[in-house]
Amino acid sequence: MRVLFIQKDIFAKPAIMSLSAALEAAGHECDLTIHDLERDTVGKAVDADPDIIAFSITTGEYPWMKAIGEGIRRHFRKSIICGGAHPTFYPDLINDGYLDAICIGEGEEAMVDFVDTLQKGSDPSRVRNFIVRSNGGIRRNEPRPLIADLDSLPFFNRRIYRKYSIFRDSSNVLLYNNVVMTGRGCPYDCSFCFNKIYNTIYRGKGEVYRRRSVTSIIKEISLMQEGDPQLKFITFDDDIFTLPPREWIFEFLAAYRKEIGIPFKINSRANLIDAELVEALGDAGCHAVKIGIESGNDEIRNKILKKRITREEIVSAASLIRNRGIRLQTFNIMGSPGETVETAMETFYLNRAIRPDFVWCSLMNPYPGTEIYDYARSNGYLENSFVVNSIGYSYFTDTPIKMPNKRSIINLQRLIYFAVFFRVPGVLLKLLIRLPLSALYRLIFGIGLFVGLKRINKAGFSRIFRRHFFHLVRYNF
Repeated sequence: MRVLFIQKDIFAKPAIMSLSAALEAAGHECDLTIHDLERDTVGKAVDADPDIIAFSITTGEYPWMKAIGEGIRRHFRKSIICGGAHPTFYPDLINDGYLDAICIGEGEEAMVDFVDTLQKGSDPSRVRNFIVRSNGGIRRNEPRPLIADLDSLPFFNRRIYRKYSIFRDSSNVLLYNNVVMTGRGCPYDCSFCFNKIYNTIYRGKGEVYRRRSVTSIIKEISLMQEGDPQLKFITFDDDIFTLPPREWIFEFLAAYRKEIGIPFKINSRANLIDAELVEALGDAGCHAVKIGIESGNDEIRNKILKKRITREEIVSAASLIRNRGIRLQTFNIMGSPGETVETAMETFYLNRAIRPDFVWCSLMNPYPGTEIYDYARSNGYLENSFVVNSIGYSYFTDTPIKMPNKRSIINLQRLIYFAVFFRVPGVLLKLLIRLPLSALYRLIFGIGLFVGLKRINKAGFSRIFRRHFFHLVRYNF
């Protein structure tokens, strides 16, 4: 069967690369339409006349998908389905009339099963992981066990993106088409993250954290290099690359250094960073490590967001990373329940103290299904009128959380990277964030985002600027 994936933005999606690889391995055909690179997404999808149209979305993409899905449905009578984080945590999405089915949780085996069933002319309403419209009703099926052997999955299908010229140059590292996943799952329970509820959905259905073999990952990257001799950078996008067992990490880094030897970046947690690990990362060619601070205020970070990381752990990790010559990115969130200008300034002060190469700072968007959403709702931090459609596409532009001096906090979020970079005095920064210069601060934020991503991804400035600056900035206004 022919499956057409549709996505909104220009960034390569691991889910689409993995799902399309699984489907093609099972004998089906896959294609992709990127809304932001097309003039008429609805017309192109309808004209393609696939057997299935598939979306994979986050909550912020839901209003976009609804508009496109309803437009397609007016001219298309075959299956329209959706998977990804949003339907997994908001299964009431099935009530949208343009959708025939939604997939919750891991989708590779489920998607192949669903498409195979349709190809045979059978009823797909009993396929596990799927919630399906059937005979005028809705059938909700349990998720199947987690995929235990990740080596059994085919390597990512990166070819599906190369129909667009913007993906045909390996220097386009900001588009994340060179992402590699070494494992799946996260055992932590941060209140703002999907992993806690995801682990609840799969309780009793397998190990939360699973990892591929070193041999499998090295083979995948070797094939990427064969297909693109100009490949110069890899992003390992596991939630936490440095999770135990440590023996696996050191085995992999040694093999990577010997067999691959190109720069890479990873995600980690401050409490999982030590001198021995940082030395091994540096020896293997690690260019950047990204760690989550979330808030410089201890109570917000550990009681509200449940990050459970101390200031001392953050400072120690940052020092080890920077002293080894590895670049450092921090993840931060402003606008959490209980946030004030003073607590937000603590985030600035902590970042200024550790001097990261890039301060990534978003605004709190409490996605339905997360613990922080329940907390914000039950403690009066959300308007009664707040609904899922209230969450915008970008978590950089606004927050629905009620707080005093909200405009000043949003201004601080937009200025924090350059304020840290130039070591702006706190007194001056407090004055700047009170000024009515929102448009200027949005521009400063967009430039800072581009510069920071360039530094962390080891990208050439002039070439990347010409190709991607306006693509990237428009997602943050």
